[in-house]
Amino acid sequence: MRRRDHGSEGSRSAAAVRPTAHRKALILRDLGRTPGEPAVFSLPSPLMPTGAIAGAILLAILLRPVLQRPAPGAMMIALAVGIAFAFFVLLPRRLVVGEDGLLISWIGTRFIPYVDIAQVTALEGFSVRHPCISIALRSGGLVDLGTSVFRERWAERDALLTLIRTAAEDFKSQRQEGPPEALARRNRSHLEWARSLRSLGSGANLDPRTPPVPPEKLLRIAESPVAPLPARAAAFVALNASEDDEIRKRLRTAAELTAAPDAKAALGGVLLSEDEETIAEALEYAEARQARR
Repeated sequence: MRRRDHGSEGSRSAAAVRPTAHRKALILRDLGRTPGEPAVFSLPSPLMPTGAIAGAILLAILLRPVLQRPAPGAMMIALAVGIAFAFFVLLPRRLVVGEDGLLISWIGTRFIPYVDIAQVTALEGFSVRHPCISIALRSGGLVDLGTSVFRERWAERDALLTLIRTAAEDFKSQRQEGPPEALARRNRSHLEWARSLRSLGSGANLDPRTPPVPPEKLLRIAESPVAPLPARAAAFVALNASEDDEIRKRLRTAAELTAAPDAKAALGGVLLSEDEETIAEALEYAEARQARR
């Protein structure tokens, strides 16, 4: 596949017609983030500040007998409990605002697709007033995120709130493009599928009746967060067979901007695969994860 600069320009201009994508880029700059790079934010522990205050009071009550009658073993246990509590209070929560949803990490990890979000609103905490964001899910659940323990940082909360709303709106404004027949596995094994996709990426015809797929169309599918995961992975395989550095850079960016752990693993697995067997495994994984969605 030869390098085609107009392909990159065509895809960028297609993205530019979405006003939400442009607004999202402006908000990211206001938040000190670079558009085209993962939007990662460090948030306070979910225990802060109300949980930390309540936990400290409860811990003091429970440890009071130990402190009044100190014993070597009991003091060690009290110290360990205090250190563990302080660790969880100070452990920040990590938020990734991806192209496909929100990835929230603290002790565990939770991915929230944009399609599952019903509403995003501002909160001011509960018993202690501080900047918060509340995410209402279509299932009826709520996810609350404290953005700071400092009362004066409302502007940062509002900017992050707007970013999440705009990212969700941008995702929902995109229309799923039907993948070309050349990307479908049909009745082939995953290894045969991988070989066919690599040939497609090199510009070869699959058969006399199936013409090559333009790289512009493959890029639209590879970069689309609304496209089915197997189709995106297949487009990644075809495009990664190219020797075009710009295309490969865009594939890496598309994988980095994907927040869903399974999709990120599938797309990243294709990029890291050096032989057809491991590519076939990545394609099989993408199909399996799509079936569970």
